[in-house]
Amino acid sequence: MKKLLLLLLCFSVLAVFGKNDPLQNDPRIFKLPKGLSPKDYIPNTLIVKFKKGISASQIRAATSVLKSNSLKLKSASIRDVKQVFKTSLQASSVQPLSSLPPKDTIGLDRIYEFNYSSARSIESVINEVLKNSLIEYAEPSYIYYTTYIPNDPLYTSSQTHLKQVKAEQAWDLIRSLNNGVINTRNIVIAIVDSGSDMDHIDLKSNLILPGIDLVGRSFSTEQIDFDPDVKSDSADHGVKVSGLASAITDNGLGIASLASNARLLIVKAAADDKGSAIYRGYEGIKYAADNGANIINCSWGGTGGGAFGQDIVNYALARGCLIIAAAGNHNQAAQDFPASYNGVMAIASVDKNDLKSSFSNFGDYVDLSAPGEIFSTANGNKYGTVQGTSFSAPLVSSAAALVWSRFPQFDWEQVMEQLRVTADNIDALNQGYSGKLGKGRLNVFRALTEAFPSVRYQQVTVQDNSNDSRSPGDTIRIFLDLKNFLAPASGLIVKLSSVNPNVQIIDQQVNAGNIGMKELRSMVGPFRVYIKPGTPDNQVVSFKLNYSANGTYNDSESFEIATALDYKNIRVNQVSTTMTSNGRIGYRNGEALNGIGFNYKGESLLYEASLLIGSSVSAVSNNTRNDASTYDEHFVKKVKVYKDTDPKAAFVGKSEFDDSGNPDPLKIYIKHKLTAFKDTPDDKYIIAEYEIQNRAESVLNDVYAGLFTDWDIAPGTSNVTKYDAAGKLAYAFGKFGTSPYAGVKLLNHTARPVYYPLSYMVQGDPTQTGGGVTIAEKYQVLSSGIKAESLGDNVPNGYDIMFVSGYGPFTIPVNGSIKVAFALIAGDNLSDIQASAAAAQNKYDEINRTEANVSADGFVLKQNYPNPSPDRTKIGFSVSRTGYTSLILYNSAGKAVKELFKGSLPQGSYTIDADLSELESGIYLYRMLYDGKEKTLKLILAK
Repeated sequence: MKKLLLLLLCFSVLAVFGKNDPLQNDPRIFKLPKGLSPKDYIPNTLIVKFKKGISASQIRAATSVLKSNSLKLKSASIRDVKQVFKTSLQASSVQPLSSLPPKDTIGLDRIYEFNYSSARSIESVINEVLKNSLIEYAEPSYIYYTTYIPNDPLYTSSQTHLKQVKAEQAWDLIRSLNNGVINTRNIVIAIVDSGSDMDHIDLKSNLILPGIDLVGRSFSTEQIDFDPDVKSDSADHGVKVSGLASAITDNGLGIASLASNARLLIVKAAADDKGSAIYRGYEGIKYAADNGANIINCSWGGTGGGAFGQDIVNYALARGCLIIAAAGNHNQAAQDFPASYNGVMAIASVDKNDLKSSFSNFGDYVDLSAPGEIFSTANGNKYGTVQGTSFSAPLVSSAAALVWSRFPQFDWEQVMEQLRVTADNIDALNQGYSGKLGKGRLNVFRALTEAFPSVRYQQVTVQDNSNDSRSPGDTIRIFLDLKNFLAPASGLIVKLSSVNPNVQIIDQQVNAGNIGMKELRSMVGPFRVYIKPGTPDNQVVSFKLNYSANGTYNDSESFEIATALDYKNIRVNQVSTTMTSNGRIGYRNGEALNGIGFNYKGESLLYEASLLIGSSVSAVSNNTRNDASTYDEHFVKKVKVYKDTDPKAAFVGKSEFDDSGNPDPLKIYIKHKLTAFKDTPDDKYIIAEYEIQNRAESVLNDVYAGLFTDWDIAPGTSNVTKYDAAGKLAYAFGKFGTSPYAGVKLLNHTARPVYYPLSYMVQGDPTQTGGGVTIAEKYQVLSSGIKAESLGDNVPNGYDIMFVSGYGPFTIPVNGSIKVAFALIAGDNLSDIQASAAAAQNKYDEINRTEANVSADGFVLKQNYPNPSPDRTKIGFSVSRTGYTSLILYNSAGKAVKELFKGSLPQGSYTIDADLSELESGIYLYRMLYDGKEKTLKLILAK
């Protein structure tokens, strides 16, 4: 009998637990049922029930999110806990069956939902929880699915891409939360494109009427109206985009869309006769932003970027719009715009197998991928197959509408990041494109159900020990401003890496601690990075950031830093600028690249400042814009810009270059010196000096030297330039308002001044054709003296102005040199810059006292340097007017041993670079004869 009882008890035990895995003999060990995958339960979430009889204080201790939590979990960190059934929900119209309050005999009030972070599997976390004697059970928070499929007839047969991004699960979730309906009606998606089919049966009830047409029939007869309807099938790109963004779903017609019933604002930015050309795309973005759009879809792009597009993007972002753009269809990593603009979500394309589409662009600027070889609406109530990143983008826009309706408290950045961080990683399927297809392929169900942090850098700060040059041999320090857009990040770890062989990362990891939702953490770091000797000039180094937090969150992004710079940023007084190794000021390259411009009170005033030196209409060496819409790059670096020491100045920089980049060179060698001072009255200007040496085999005659400056004092197309002859000051200012003033002061006393105002907005101006200037025109503007007294002053709105200011003509002897100097000035008004101009003249005269005060004899002869000299020396002199000049070297016996120069020279200052290598060591005399007078100085040659 005892044996039979034992068998019965064993049978009873097996009956109780028989539905569990037969291998799971211990009821306190949890295993996921067979066939379940992560899509079948809410990630990082547990349903936990406490045992009967556990006190309230014990439950409070076990449900605390503090480190003192009594569960003492090692496999997970608890982020949030809530009681699932805190109160009983009951409709007020329903009469209870009993007057007595319901009695909880099951213990529903002891059930809690735990949200946690962990690198361990959900099974491991549950099993650790079950070891605690307080716990009755712990299990996942399961998701159960309906079998809802929209009744649109083409959904099942032609829209497999919606299944690919988990649309059905997403719809089921939204329906379960909204009484069986999908409602995104409060979200407006603007389609900035070629227009749409305003009568399409699968679009019409989702359209916000009337929409707008920003171009009209043809771009040549551009006209705005309120009819964005597509006029031909060949221009129906926007119709196809519209259907993917928000075709009416569950209407028994055509196709379905993720958003189902989001409203569409149609902004036609193409012409009727050329639907493939988006003429008014950025104007369309602004219109959409001004007229209630939440999401702006841009299924177009190109390689031409610029400040205008970014300005419009920034405007729309400031109004709370999410901008989603196609990454481009060129199968390349080159950036496409507007997708590459800051703040825009860039979308690449994948096929039905999650492989990169053959046409799709890729690269670090891509945020997300989505199917782009799909099926959509077409003009005339038709449907058809389409492919391109143009169609990946509206699929994401549609998903964004669904996410925004699910999380209405989110802003545009959070919607974008929620879509991005919940994407399915497809790197393993796309070898060779790892990290180049964004975070992965869109998974809209995950975007609706999962909670991750999203950490992105907002700013990179670089500190170095070489005056912003990041020179080889220097160790730079990188700091990051990090913002977390989504769920709190616990124990954030940031890792820095680079595959560039020119850098060595010393500090590869920083522990950033905890960062809450929407929290900005400034100056995280430093990451120390060693720039190796031999690093090429202006080497752009790509760095990768890896983020990890909460045990499950992993993300990455990239940024670039230019190292071994051959330019230096100068920020020592009230104006800041950049000195280069090729004679430019403000920027090393054309198009205002690589440098900080010329800034005053936080406002950039300068677009270009470049050096021109010419001796004829066919012989000008320069690095100024040319008539081919590019830049002459004649000046080639010989000595990279470096900071020199001078106790009298806050900054002294020097560089050297020649004109060997000119196919027809003057054969000149230039030494550039830039000086800045800290204290008033010298704190609103910098002095740029160029010493120009003739290394040709003959004398250079009729030489002119000047600075071409293009000023953009906001607004840049409404400026005025004038010339103050008494102060030899050319200046610019805005026509309207209280804009700053900026100018160029000529500092040489004895040279003839040059001022030539320019604007492509003036008929017949040298810059009118394409804004560029030919070699002949460059010599023209250099050699015309004072061309005019002003430009832009006598027209209502001013001009986009430029001017050349300089000196000439000069004669430069063989191995001789001249110096030209300019002060670049900024101030609040005309009197302010005039005062700085006078201060700059006084300072330059103080530095070069002998040049400013030519003696009563009409000339100055300077002591050679170095003295004693090894085998070469420099001899400087100045003449007050044109006259015959000779410079002869004599030995100690009075015998002439070398003729250094003989000929007529105009007024100016000169330097002879004398080669004495053939002479023996000893004491020599050099004698200058000028206008019937002479001077002699001693020279020591010590080899």
